[in-house]
Amino acid sequence: METNLERWRYFLKDMESPELFIDWGFYSMIATALQRRVWLYPDTFTLYPNLFVILIGPPAAGKSRIISQINEFIRNPKLIRKVPGKKKNKVEIQPFYPLSADTITQEALIQYIVRECGRDFFYQSEGKRVRASHFSVGFMIEELGVLLRKNCENIVNMLNQLYDSRDFTYKTKHQGTDAIKNVCVNIVAGTTPSFIRTAFNAEIISQGFTSRVIMVYGDGPRFLRQFPGVSDEQKAAKEKVVDHLAKLQKVNGPVTLSDECEAFHKEVYESGQLTQQRVNMDHRLDTYYGRKNVHLLKLSMIMHFMDTTNSMVVEKVSMERALKFLAHTELRMHEAYVTGGRNSLAGIQRRVLEHIINSNKAVPYKRLWLTFVDDLSKDDLDQCIEFLLATDQISKDASGFRSLVEQPTSASDYL
Repeated sequence: METNLERWRYFLKDMESPELFIDWGFYSMIATALQRRVWLYPDTFTLYPNLFVILIGPPAAGKSRIISQINEFIRNPKLIRKVPGKKKNKVEIQPFYPLSADTITQEALIQYIVRECGRDFFYQSEGKRVRASHFSVGFMIEELGVLLRKNCENIVNMLNQLYDSRDFTYKTKHQGTDAIKNVCVNIVAGTTPSFIRTAFNAEIISQGFTSRVIMVYGDGPRFLRQFPGVSDEQKAAKEKVVDHLAKLQKVNGPVTLSDECEAFHKEVYESGQLTQQRVNMDHRLDTYYGRKNVHLLKLSMIMHFMDTTNSMVVEKVSMERALKFLAHTELRMHEAYVTGGRNSLAGIQRRVLEHIINSNKAVPYKRLWLTFVDDLSKDDLDQCIEFLLATDQISKDASGFRSLVEQPTSASDYL
């Protein structure tokens, strides 16, 4: 095990949750640890590496298990410090990474952020040591409906502003005005497709919340396994991940893209690859794709810091990983809006790839169409092919499609 993602996966190797849930849980945890202490583009539109991730699937799909593990890691005793208390000669325990309560009103949340989440830090700028402050909080919510049960639209409006790390002002009837500056919110929550359809009506979607959210769909456990307990090796892997989370607390300051990464980002963005060359054409994802560039940059920062604390320069490899992993997530993202049933495209996409692999030569488009004409529409076939191309599992030339892998990949193969 060379990376913290591999250690996280190893610790959870017997957990039944889908691989996408496991991996997005890890990235959400890293984002929570980075808070508002690192950023891209300080002189233009400053971008922080916070995420809104929703794990979506039927009951018992494994959503709550992942979120509970993130909670356990973030609340580890290694991730707290003692600070002077409000009373003389008293000390208080302060977490590195504050987490909101599972159930909280809008008013209580704002008060909690203002009173409990303020932190100071120092960073280097033009050879000078600069002092700054931030108010960062993480939401680890096993059921999204708990957060959105009352005043749903008001909360969504607030979260839209907090996602962008803008200052937020809240007026109350009896307690005046609360203002939060330098705020940053990370969310990982679980819910079901039926709740998504009920809660995210057209009016709320138009307000931009879904464009800011990574919808991660999983239709059930990846296997059924009696829990064997946690081995000493797994415990050691967990401790290394926690140690890295502790080190991230000292990572502060502006982040830049390497020259190679900058050139790669310019190419994929200006060519329209992020918004036009989509692996999922479902119209309900239009708002997500409209903001995909932001998701790509945020995830690139997170993937960079998942193993290092010594470099503030994001390399091309991190952005390439982020781009492929987003594409893998997008293939089934639309199923978050479907109340019931399983997606046939995922299975057929795998069969299309297996057919190309077994052909041992280039397969023309017409041959694929004739082979699968009874299983899917032309649009569905095009979507499968776009995904396989985008994730570098096949290539295309004048003679047709060729395999770039020996067997279909799983989520863990994208990194």
